[in-house]
Amino acid sequence: MIRLTPTICLFISVAYSAGASAAETIYPLVTYKCNPVDDIITLTNSVLKGEQGASYKYSDEDGTYSPWDLVEITRNTKRTRIVRTKKITKTCTLSSGDYTITIEPQIFSRDLSGTCGASISSAFTITLDDFDIKGRTPFENYCQGNAPIITRVTIFGKTSGVKIKRIAKYKFY
Repeated sequence: MIRLTPTICLFISVAYSAGASAAETIYPLVTYKCNPVDDIITLTNSVLKGEQGASYKYSDEDGTYSPWDLVEITRNTKRTRIVRTKKITKTCTLSSGDYTITIEPQIFSRDLSGTCGASISSAFTITLDDFDIKGRTPFENYCQGNAPIITRVTIFGKTSGVKIKRIAKYKFY
């Protein structure tokens, strides 16, 4: 008879629970908030799960976006593919000038099958008075692994500074 050590049992249970939660449908959510009174712009990256995600109403008025709404998908008998993308461009005037924030999809695979095919994220670009102060930056660089994920970006009008908050992928999902 095989005897499992407590460490192996713990590993198996963690691996199983991670796999079980990974099977739950997730809905990416990017938010944009321009706040001239506080002289900041905030972008957030998060996920909604289950029924909350399925029933969530993304709205340009509320500054809430799904990267899935930024892609055009074609389906035929052989495969499903992303064929076009679009960008959202928002402008906000802070004390240091006019900021343009561009939000676009971060596509891991144009073919929507396989490990990375069902995953999508977003990327952002920050421009101040027609000069990129933060070039195209994905919230999530890879569809696999445990590379850090950007969850919050804050732009400060007073200094034109950009603060980025990252967390480990296992804490995000």
